[in-house]
Amino acid sequence: MDTIAPNESPGSGDAPEGFERRRSRMPLVLLGVIVLAVLGAVGYTMFSRSVVYYKTPTEVQALQGQHVRLSGTVVDGSITNDVAQGEVTFVVTDDTTQVQVVFNGPAPDTLKDGAEAVAEGALGTDGVFHADKLFAKCPSKFQTEQGT
Repeated sequence: MDTIAPNESPGSGDAPEGFERRRSRMPLVLLGVIVLAVLGAVGYTMFSRSVVYYKTPTEVQALQGQHVRLSGTVVDGSITNDVAQGEVTFVVTDDTTQVQVVFNGPAPDTLKDGAEAVAEGALGTDGVFHADKLFAKCPSKFQTEQGT
């Protein structure tokens, strides 16, 4: 059986009498840093995946063949709907460049002259944007009426 000297407490090692050795906080600090880093990485990844970048017709002209999301204003009188082929064709503009868009499928009800349209697809070598997906943004209900 081990004997303890009168001025030594059990487990004190080299600590002076009356003092207890503090446990190191380093593991707790490292755990906190790791948790914050993981949360930051997850937050950044989720945010970057949820952000969708739109390209204007002018920008799309330089991105031929790349799959992008095109956004522009529908040019008045440019919408044609070929029901037999199930194809919608229209032209979008950013007031600088116009791009013709072709979409195989039904046109959204909100696709109208002057509305903002968003199309996912790629600009072909023929200069026509071939869309895989087509969205038309609804005009805001809270805009004031012009001319009243």
